[in-house]
Parts: sequence; structure tokens; C-alpha cells
Amino acid sequence: MAEALNVHYMTVYRYVREGMLPATRINRSWQIKPSDLKEFELARAGNTKQVSKSPSKSSSKARHGARDAAPWVERIVSRLAAGDERGSLKVLEAALRSGHDIHDIYIDVLLPALVEIGDLWRRKKIDVYVEHRASVIVIRLISQISPRFLRRGLDRGTIVVGAPEGEEHSVGISIIADLLRFEGWNVFNLGANLPAIEFAKVVKDTQDLVAVCVIATMSDSLRETSKSISAIRKVAHRDIKCFVGGAAIKSNEHAQKLGADHWVANPRDFFASLDLLSSKAS
Repeated sequence: MAEALNVHYMTVYRYVREGMLPATRINRSWQIKPSDLKEFELARAGNTKQVSKSPSKSSSKARHGARDAAPWVERIVSRLAAGDERGSLKVLEAALRSGHDIHDIYIDVLLPALVEIGDLWRRKKIDVYVEHRASVIVIRLISQISPRFLRRGLDRGTIVVGAPEGEEHSVGISIIADLLRFEGWNVFNLGANLPAIEFAKVVKDTQDLVAVCVIATMSDSLRETSKSISAIRKVAHRDIKCFVGGAAIKSNEHAQKLGADHWVANPRDFFASLDLLSSKAS
């Protein structure tokens, strides 16, 4: 394979582990389909021609940390589906080297990858154990990457995040919680499947609370989402804002019908809203 690509065998290994060249692991070796190899060669030849036409633009992009357009989600999904934790980490590290920051990695790579893994399971393209294994790998990836980006110093206040009773997936919540910590917030991550009464308890017992965010990914959990928001409202100070987000929430009007103050359309909007709250408070 290395001879066919005219590179060192360790370079081929890197291509595979970073998700650039599709491969299947069989025992202790990697098998590559001829069709995948041909497609990779064509893509590599096209990239080489593009770089040779405008070398100064390419080098300037790398030098200034600009993000590239590589299919990072596709690459990491292939590694996650294969159960390849080391390869998944290599994909993320390659994305970081290419100019993506931690927000890009979490929001534009990991979150879409989780959605794609879930969609593959729903379409019966992968077994449930593959979906579970991929979720655990993402949690381990977060634990390895997040310490590099933690913000030091005084926190800006406390944010509570969690999912209502009936919601089973907590990986996305952990990603949001980590990003909030990078933004300087103290975060209470309550995970998934939390009864409404427990949301109320943590809100009542938390000092310096700024906001609560309830995450709902399934339409079946909307009733519990509304109950959780209602329970929060009964004990929260009027200055504490209640956000709701997730795939099950379709609009700001929908969020308000559930009793929330604001809809979290995406994580970046959430952070911007919290920044606005913080600036008003100061």
C-alpha cells in the first residue's frame, strides 16, 4: 500500500488513523478496499494541484491558523464506528493543528459526529453496541482534550445544565458543560434523566446561579421538559434565566410555550446570550 501511494508505511498508517483513508481493522492489520484507495489517490492528486497553483495562499492559511475545509466529521465518524479511540484522538489533534479551536472541535466536529452516529443506528447501519461504544469514546476524548483549554481565575457565576426525565443521552450535555467552563463559567452538569423535582432542588441550593439550561433531544420528553421548567420557575429568583435547547425544540416560540425564557438554537447562541446577561449584571 505504501508503494502504491509512494509514501512511507507510517504515513499510510497516519492516513488511516486520522480518518483520511478508509480502512477496516482485521486482527492486527488494516484492510483497504481498492475503490477507497483509488478515491483517496484522486483526492490527493487534486489537493496537490490546488496547492501548487497557489502555494503562497496555502502557506499563509497554515501560518495564520485559518481553518481548512477537510471533512473532519466524516473522518471521526469512521474512527468512532470502528471503535478506534486512538484514531479518533488523532483526527481531533489533526483538526486542531489545521487551525480549528476547541469550540470548532466540539460544536462543528464532535456534536455533528454524535448526530451522525445516532442516525446510522436509527437506519440500522450500525448495531446498538457500536453507538454506545462511540458515545463512550467521545466522553474519553473530552476528558483527554478539555484539560488543555480550561480557563483559570475567578468564575463568572454558575450555570446548571441537564436533561429531563426520559432523556437517556448525556454526552452532548457534557460537551456543552465543558464549553461553558472554557468560557469561564462554573458549571453543574446534572446529566440526563433528571426528575423535575431534582432540577428545583439544585436551583434552590445553588449560590451565584445565573441560568439553567434544560436539554431535550426527543419529542417524547417534552412533557417532562415543561414540568422541569415549571419546577425551576417555582423556586428560582426572577433574575435567573431559564434556557431550553436540543433537537426537540424547534423555535423560540416553542421554547416559550414550554415556559423557558430563551431557546438555545445552537451552543454559540447560548454563550452569546450568557455574555449579554453577564454584561447587564455588571
